[in-house]
Amino acid sequence: MDTKISDIQVILTAPEGINLVVVKVITNQPGLYGLGCGTFAYRHLAVKTVVEEYLKPLLTGREVDRIEDIWQLMHQNGYWRNGPIENNAISGVDMALWDIKGKMAGMPVYQLFGGKCREGIPVYRHADGRDAQEVCENILRYKEMGITNIRCQCGGYGGESYGTVPATAPKGALSGVYLGFQRIYPQYGQTF
Repeated sequence: MDTKISDIQVILTAPEGINLVVVKVITNQPGLYGLGCGTFAYRHLAVKTVVEEYLKPLLTGREVDRIEDIWQLMHQNGYWRNGPIENNAISGVDMALWDIKGKMAGMPVYQLFGGKCREGIPVYRHADGRDAQEVCENILRYKEMGITNIRCQCGGYGGESYGTVPATAPKGALSGVYLGFQRIYPQYGQTF
């Protein structure tokens, strides 16, 4: 019997306040489903709508092993193509289909793509804070965990002011926003 898409569900979750979108493609085979990430954190409800209102009716009943054909169908189906909302919705379905293919083959998806090319990859963590001191505390916390790639941000997202503009930019630097800390933090043994 052909394995076909019988349902597509969207699971919205928000660990640590970050909106995440999980797309679950369910097949007509008992217990066989795939999960994919369709996250566009700032427009998660729009991604949910595209998946549930447009992609689900388009894809229900289609064979799950025709991943490239399904991708082209999802992409070409709308008159206006591309954009972050559509791309994230398509991505969630696409990943879920590959998850299903890996389960059907009895192997991890990376094996379907030619096998491992490395044992692991470096990751980064995000150290933020309300002020420079809190950012520095979070940096040290991550360093103590052995994390070497740390993205830092003082203040919040969405246009809140942080840092100083060209007055403290390094000599010859491009114009932009630079964090210019004038304070010495002896408890950290560094000047920021």
